[in-house]
Amino acid sequence: MKPWSKAVATALVILAVGSFPKVRVLADENSKTKLNEVVAQIQTLEEVKTENERLVETRINEIETIGQAVSVFQDRIRFLAEEKAAVDERMVLLDELKPSNLLQAAVLTIARAYTVLEEAERTALIHGELDVYGTYENQYLHQDTYREIEEALLLKRAEIEENILQVEALMNTEMGKKEQYTNEVTEAQRVSEETNVTLTALSVEKITLEDQIKKEEAVRKSTTFIWPTSGRFTSPFGYRIHPISRTRRMHTGIDIANSSGTNIAASQNGKVIFTGYQGSYGKLIVIRHANGMETAYAHLSRISVSVGDTVTQGQSIGKMGSTGGSTGSHLHFEIRKNGTAVNPMSYLK
Repeated sequence: MKPWSKAVATALVILAVGSFPKVRVLADENSKTKLNEVVAQIQTLEEVKTENERLVETRINEIETIGQAVSVFQDRIRFLAEEKAAVDERMVLLDELKPSNLLQAAVLTIARAYTVLEEAERTALIHGELDVYGTYENQYLHQDTYREIEEALLLKRAEIEENILQVEALMNTEMGKKEQYTNEVTEAQRVSEETNVTLTALSVEKITLEDQIKKEEAVRKSTTFIWPTSGRFTSPFGYRIHPISRTRRMHTGIDIANSSGTNIAASQNGKVIFTGYQGSYGKLIVIRHANGMETAYAHLSRISVSVGDTVTQGQSIGKMGSTGGSTGSHLHFEIRKNGTAVNPMSYLK
């Protein structure tokens, strides 16, 4: 390939790749999406459950308050009923103070034998104790006095009956609220029970998905290569004009440029088989993976692992530098299959 063609190809690769994402551990996106959906459902149901519990607590308190109010209303109704019964009994006793027939009334009128009541006595007959009537035994009231007391008692009974109706209306309203709140509590408790069942199922599904993702990540870490660092893609795999010797040579890896000290991570699970200084590679780390695969990390400024260490994908193993045959801070990254360098772009995810 002509130098200008190689330069164009390199430029196209740089444009296509640019500053790629930082190192990350991958898992199956479908599983992660499903897990996020399950977590969102759990969160929503937890909110529903909390709201139901709050509603149940509120309604139970309100039902208790209504019960107390109803008890007061019932006491009031009993008291008014007793008052009404007392008025009815006064009406019966009042009738005994009335002449039994017209002849008796006429005689009493001629003889001026009617009992004359003071205002206080009339008030006592209307509102006082029932035994007040006993003081007028064998006495008779004048028709006008009788009618006055009778009308007052009838009016009092009508007022009591109206009060009873009003109190019963208030009590019925409260009873209606109590029934409504009781139904709401029952429904909320039913929803909470269903929510608990669903939450249990979702929790099991969440644990299953988390285990599945861990397994998928473990598989990916042992079978998939990830970008070992972040930065600018500056040189692809293949023949190129060497930046130092200015001769056409095979470039057995890819170069990623960034500032000195940028973190370098293991591209895949593996075991460190070499660390140290090696010619133009400078400070070098070589990691052996499964299926005859190896990765090499060159020009490092610092090495953070030792031969024999087992590393996991994404684990920090060193820092970027410019040791060995290098014109600037960058990482020379190789993937080797059965000892032969292959194009890392065919493997990186």
